[in-house]
Amino acid sequence: MKNQRTRDAVSQARAPSSGLGVSETTWERPSSSGIPASPGPHRSSLPPTVNGYHVAGTPAHPPETAHMSVRKSTGDSQNLGSSSPSKKQSKENTITINCVTFPHPDTMLEQQLLKPTEWSYCDYFWADKKDPQGNGTVAGFELLLQKQLKGKQMQKEMSEFIRERIKIEEDYAKNLAKLSQNSLAAQEEGSLGEAWAQVKKSLADEAEVHLKFSAKLHSEVEKPLMNFRENFKKDMKKCDHHIADLRKQLVSRYAAVEKARKALTERQRDLEMKTQQLEIKLSNKTEEDIKKARRKSTQAGDDLMRCVDLYNQAQSKWFEEMVTTTLELERLEVERVEMIRQHLCQYTQLRHETDMFNQSTVEPVDQLLRKVDPAKDRELWVREHKTGNIRPVDMEI
Repeated sequence: MKNQRTRDAVSQARAPSSGLGVSETTWERPSSSGIPASPGPHRSSLPPTVNGYHVAGTPAHPPETAHMSVRKSTGDSQNLGSSSPSKKQSKENTITINCVTFPHPDTMLEQQLLKPTEWSYCDYFWADKKDPQGNGTVAGFELLLQKQLKGKQMQKEMSEFIRERIKIEEDYAKNLAKLSQNSLAAQEEGSLGEAWAQVKKSLADEAEVHLKFSAKLHSEVEKPLMNFRENFKKDMKKCDHHIADLRKQLVSRYAAVEKARKALTERQRDLEMKTQQLEIKLSNKTEEDIKKARRKSTQAGDDLMRCVDLYNQAQSKWFEEMVTTTLELERLEVERVEMIRQHLCQYTQLRHETDMFNQSTVEPVDQLLRKVDPAKDRELWVREHKTGNIRPVDMEI
């Protein structure tokens, strides 16, 4: 499944780990003194793309039911804990939809498709789609999986259709054989009688042709269609569980990021409050409280960075498996269609052969019909059944 071509496609699509921006999470480590210094330009901002990939044609506005989160990357350094109006407005770089991070449609750079001009599965099923059956969403991979299972069902129904065709052939052959034994017009004589006997015999021959046709339909068309990928549903179920588990892990990592982000915001708010207290009154206790608050803020920032890194790793793993698996599903679909095409071609070939054999059964009939000679038949019949050739004459007085 994971062939070299797939790995090449994945490697071409990969870019430096990216995902959730953390502009709200600026922090600095404590200085040697207890007085907070203005933070330097240290920040954590991540590239706005997801593995360097963007789905062409993805709606700028996600489905209403999707859970969205927009992250910003800072444009310059900002004072920790300060809400000064002089802070520059930053551009939105990423948008998170159902725990998957995409480049923001207003700021993203155009991304190259993995397989341009091919309309490949691996290029067009990254986002979730609104479920027409309810209020939720359906993952793009789930749509591909449904198509695979639908294809399997269509293959099964085609096999059942051929089974019905076989039954018709078998019944037809049975009726032809029965009719060929019928005694109607059996007493016809002469060359016409021979032709009529051949007509009845041709029915028996045709019945044999149709029996052979039905047998070949079973072995060469119906059975292969029915048995092709017998364990396909089980394989698709395993595949579904694998991708679903990766998606669940991504959801879990995203929840951890949001929790860490919230914790950092609370630590920063606490540090800001203590900093303001220090500006009002300097005391050893306040300085110690600030040191403690700064340590907690720094720890919260480190936790957030760790959570973001784990999230990006999970998303990268999901991305790679999505590319690999969708390409495999694409290959399986091509294989299924080609298999069915070949067996339907076999059906038409058998049908042509049946027509040829049927034609051969009526050729003797045609030959005898061309030899039918009413005059000759009359001669033969008269010779066999004549009662006398002396004609009557007038009576004499």
